[in-house]
Amino acid sequence: MKIRTVLLVSVALGAFALASSALGQSAHSSAATVVTTKKTSLGTILVTSSGQTLYLDASDKLGHPACTGGCLSIWPPLKATGTPKASGGAKASMLGTTKIAGGITQVTYNKHPLYTFASAATGTSGEGENGFYVVSTSGSKIANTTKTTSSSSSSAGGGSGW
Repeated sequence: MKIRTVLLVSVALGAFALASSALGQSAHSSAATVVTTKKTSLGTILVTSSGQTLYLDASDKLGHPACTGGCLSIWPPLKATGTPKASGGAKASMLGTTKIAGGITQVTYNKHPLYTFASAATGTSGEGENGFYVVSTSGSKIANTTKTTSSSSSSAGGGSGW
């Protein structure tokens, strides 16, 4: 009987230790935000680890986001989890962060705050919309000169705060 009790206690403790270890690892190993690259018809651009295209707002000044309020519902900021990491052709030396409203830390690249486009999981359909542009690996905007949009000159531009 004693052996059976000892065995049950040992199994229970082992299961508890395994579960605790797994929980501890997931709590401490939250993946850092990754900026990587993708080849498109516009050239090699920055994307998230899940392939979402990254944009900059032409009205941002010196790393300070101009997109606020309702603008952020259309152009969600790339939020930093841990220290941002570079992959592919993205340059780690160009990555940084900035604090925005609500205590959110937003990823920057070449001092440009980075955004995704809520209307598209992938692709470059946000290119040139409301002053937002796809970001090159050099950290500058890629302006698609063949695309003309009436919304890029509208009063709902990126710097209005919406």
